[in-house]
Amino acid sequence: MNKPTAVLLCPGRGSYARDELGFLARTLRPGPVADALRTCDDARRSQGRETLSAIDGAEKFRPGLHLDGENAAELIYFGTMLHQQQLRERYEIVAVAGNSLGWYTALAASGALDATGGWRLVATMAALQKEVAGGQVLTTTVDDEWRPDDSLRRAVRDAVGALRARDDAHFCDFSIRLGGHEVLAGTEAAVTALLATLPQVKVGEREFPFRLAGHGPFHTPLCQPTADRARERLADLPIAPPACHLIDGFGNVHSPWSADPQELWRYTTGAQVTTTFDFSASVRTAMREFQPDVLLCAGPGASLRAPVGHCVLREGWRGITTRQQLFDSGCIATG
Repeated sequence: MNKPTAVLLCPGRGSYARDELGFLARTLRPGPVADALRTCDDARRSQGRETLSAIDGAEKFRPGLHLDGENAAELIYFGTMLHQQQLRERYEIVAVAGNSLGWYTALAASGALDATGGWRLVATMAALQKEVAGGQVLTTTVDDEWRPDDSLRRAVRDAVGALRARDDAHFCDFSIRLGGHEVLAGTEAAVTALLATLPQVKVGEREFPFRLAGHGPFHTPLCQPTADRARERLADLPIAPPACHLIDGFGNVHSPWSADPQELWRYTTGAQVTTTFDFSASVRTAMREFQPDVLLCAGPGASLRAPVGHCVLREGWRGITTRQQLFDSGCIATG
C-alpha cells in the first residue's frame, strides 16, 4: 500500500515546552540521529555542561534551563530529527521546510547535512545569537475563526513603521511571517514599545501580543554580526545537495538535481539570519508545488499547526475556507 505523501515542516524556537519534557527519550531510536545525540552529549560533558539527554530527562521543566537559547535550540533540533525518523515510516516525504530554527533542521532532515553537521550548525548559531541584544514579540492578525483581520494587519504595520521612523534605538522589523501571526523583532526599547502599542487581542485562550522568552532579534539586520561570525566558523560546513526537495524561507525550492550547496551555505549564514523569514511563503510553495496528501507538522510540540492552518485557509487550498472544514479535512497532521 502506498504511503500518503507529505511535506515535512520543522518547528522553530518555542516548540519544546513543559509538555514536551522527555520527548527525546520517548522518540529515541538507534541510528545516525542517536549517534549525533551521543556526540552532542560527549561534547557538552567535556565542556563541563549538563548533557542534553539529562536536560530532556529532568524530573521537572525548568524555564531557566529548558528555555535557555542554546539548550532549547538543541532540544528542538534533536526532537524533530528523531520524530521525522518515525514519521518517514508512515509518510512519503516529498519536500521539507522549516520555521526559523527549523530551517537548520530541514537541511539535515532533507539530507543536505548529516545529523552531526546539523547539530553543529544549530549549536553554533544558538551560541552566536545569544550575544545579540534585543528580542521578539508575537502578535496576531486573525480572528477566532482564523480569518484575516485587516484592521489588525494595519495596526501591526503602522506600529512597526512608527518605531522605525523614530530612531535607531527603537529599530524593529518583521522577523517571521507566521501564517496569520506576525513575529516582530528589534531592540529592547522597540520590544517594550511594541508591547505597549500593539492591539490587545485574544484568540481562543491565547492573548496577544507577548514577548517570546529567550528569543533575540532574529531575522533582522541586528543579527548581521551573527551572520559575519557564522560564515567564519561554518566555512567548512559539509552541505550537499538535498535528497528531497527543500523549501527555504523565501519559498524557493532547492531540488536534489539542481541545488547548489554553496548557495545553500550562503543563504543559511546570510539572508536567513538577517532578513525576514517567510514561513507562510514556504507553506504556500508546499501546497502549490507539491500538492501533498498532508502538511506534516513535526514535533516536538504542535506549535506549527495553527500557522499552517492559517495558510491553508488564506490559500483556500482544496476548497477549504473555514476553520471547521480545516479540522474535518485531515490535511494537517502532527504524527
